[in-house]
Amino acid sequence: MAQALGYPHFAVTSAEVARQTGMPAGCPDCHLGNPDAAAKDEAHQGLKRLLVVRKKGLVAEPADRKAPLMVTAGPVQRLKFQVMKEGRPVVDPTVNTVLYHDKLPETLTQDFATMEKTCGRCHSGQVAQFRTTPMGRNAKQSQYVSWSEPARGPHNCGVWSVANYKGIAAATAVPFSQSQSDLNQRTCNGCHVGCLDCHYYPTLPDPKSPRSGMHAFRKTPPPETGPFSFPEGLAPDIHRTKGVGCLDCHASTRDDASLPHGMVRRQATCTSCHAEIVKSHAASQHRTLSCEACHIGAAGGYQATFWGPGMLAGSATPYYKYKDYYGTMSEPILIRDQRGRWIPVKPFPMAVMNQKGGGFTPGLKWRYPLTLADAERTDDAWGFVGLADGLPENNKSLLWVQVDKLSHRYGASRSCVSCHGSAVGEQRRQVSWDFGDNGALPFSGSHLVIANREGLAIREMKAKDAIEADKGIAVSSLAPWYFLKDRWFVPGDFSLPAVPYRQGAATAVEELSMARAKGLVHR
Repeated sequence: MAQALGYPHFAVTSAEVARQTGMPAGCPDCHLGNPDAAAKDEAHQGLKRLLVVRKKGLVAEPADRKAPLMVTAGPVQRLKFQVMKEGRPVVDPTVNTVLYHDKLPETLTQDFATMEKTCGRCHSGQVAQFRTTPMGRNAKQSQYVSWSEPARGPHNCGVWSVANYKGIAAATAVPFSQSQSDLNQRTCNGCHVGCLDCHYYPTLPDPKSPRSGMHAFRKTPPPETGPFSFPEGLAPDIHRTKGVGCLDCHASTRDDASLPHGMVRRQATCTSCHAEIVKSHAASQHRTLSCEACHIGAAGGYQATFWGPGMLAGSATPYYKYKDYYGTMSEPILIRDQRGRWIPVKPFPMAVMNQKGGGFTPGLKWRYPLTLADAERTDDAWGFVGLADGLPENNKSLLWVQVDKLSHRYGASRSCVSCHGSAVGEQRRQVSWDFGDNGALPFSGSHLVIANREGLAIREMKAKDAIEADKGIAVSSLAPWYFLKDRWFVPGDFSLPAVPYRQGAATAVEELSMARAKGLVHR
């Protein structure tokens, strides 16, 4: 029938589905509906299908397909929605993304009722356990209930609007409606995973691989790094190149029955593979350094983020996230964590415009206290700067420095001089970035991150090109630093211990060999 109607790609047999999924489930087990009804409309009552999320308004609707889905190799957007144009399929330019049917069309977040009726038919224990995990509860993001939340402070991801709209609106110096708040929340919700995000793995049919196809599943999600990396081209983590996966270092229910399904222990140790090195490090002069303090190099990703007025999904909002300041910091800054260990962090400037108050004293603050269990805690910090004047519009702006702890891109150790080249323990890191977000034509720039005995500072932030904002968008919305200059300063002692060090002609290998021989670092 599908062949005769010209849509052979919509036809699939029960045998093909069983072969691809590796499961005995039939169509109604995953897609619901009413299989006992003879009429189409009755049979399709309650049917669960892919959701197409439109760019305008981020409105989700069932995918009414006239063309096959495009299957990509990237996990960020594995399926792309296509329409027919001039007799051939093309990617629909009105579609933002395609969500699987275990998401709520109203909010774009997890639909646990559907998970329980579908995946939960055979995997009830796993679904119930997933609901209790930080991932299933949106545990981290949901704690940022305002820009001035006392326990957690402002955050790069913004604010969690669910049940918090009135408080957020009351602290906003410009109009902020419920519909604008809901739209911002849908933007956040699109990233929160359900069962299918991890286990559904559609591929093009491959005769050499019987499990391939549009109904392919995977038991253990593979590591995904490259597609999420900005900027692209940075050297991969050494573990990735050696075939070491996420779950080889981070415990999960696969090897620890006490952990619920979908829970991956954030904290990991190096002992299982590097026991002798860990033991040697513990006896060395640098025993208070975490492994990653020496073995993480250039840090990519966000190098600045600003929340200001802009256009989100076709609507005006006071809270558009201008985040595409993507670039590279030459090496991490090292700070002491709450245990006194030296850890690598990536400080970058942040601001949210049009705020009525701040509520914090300047200085470094930790997101989560040590009293919390590891599963509920991170080693991230942030530095409060203050409530700043000085913008031609969008006053007042809440300024802080995001101080994210780095945990990846392990590689060869950094050189001794990279830490001890300054006689007073000052750390200076050059950062280069490219802005490619909405709101302005692309431009490039740079800044310095300086950590010393006086504090942590962002200095010399500048663009190489003229900033040409879009019509109706103020430069202060996306580049408040252009007016505020060197206002990002967090008081405190961020210096490294000053030790006598002279940079000679020795190579990095000779330098490291000497340090090992003297017991300064692990052997």
